[in-house]
Amino acid sequence: MVHYIWPLNSNIKQEFEDIWNKISKQAGGSIISHTIPVMFGRTLEVPESCNGVARFNFEYLCGRPLGAADYIAVAKNYHTVFISDIPIMSMRIRDKARRFITLIDELYNHHCCLYCSAETSVEDLFQGTAEGTLFDLESFQFETEIEGTKLRRDVLAEGNVSSGGAPSGITTMLSGQEEMFAFRRAVSRLIEMQTPLYVEAVQHLHPYFDSLHNEFEKYSAN
Repeated sequence: MVHYIWPLNSNIKQEFEDIWNKISKQAGGSIISHTIPVMFGRTLEVPESCNGVARFNFEYLCGRPLGAADYIAVAKNYHTVFISDIPIMSMRIRDKARRFITLIDELYNHHCCLYCSAETSVEDLFQGTAEGTLFDLESFQFETEIEGTKLRRDVLAEGNVSSGGAPSGITTMLSGQEEMFAFRRAVSRLIEMQTPLYVEAVQHLHPYFDSLHNEFEKYSAN
């Protein structure tokens, strides 16, 4: 089954709806809105969910001031996530693009199964438009210190780059290089998340199935 479909036309929207209906039916139960805990007493409402499967649109997850903690909550609670109407990432929506990168990181780190409908192919998603491109490195800054620090730390760890003791000019250039790496990493992860090897491993690696296994063991012991 295709996990990333584009462009955003009526045929694609219907195909995405058909995939959602099939997967949610396989999950069983009723499709309901659900509120999940985030942290420090905060919660996040999930508009449509069903036994470990959830559906959102891009604006709901990335068009609001959400951060890594919200996306971790989604990734922990749902093994399969649908995201519809993903636009091309340009400087016009750079805040949303930052959040989208963080979202993909958390879904990938928790080994979620991801279904997307988007305006363009994965390879062209971060190419920008005539309004500006995300690869305008000097003008791209992260929205919050928490999100920025976390993403930079992840990038430094994976890119094996040291950030300590650098002059300010070099630091600015390095930050741009890290952000470029983050864009490329998001594309790489989106591609990997469509592969059979990744999809087949979801049921073994996602924490949702660990909780089901633990519940089964408790039930069996009684």
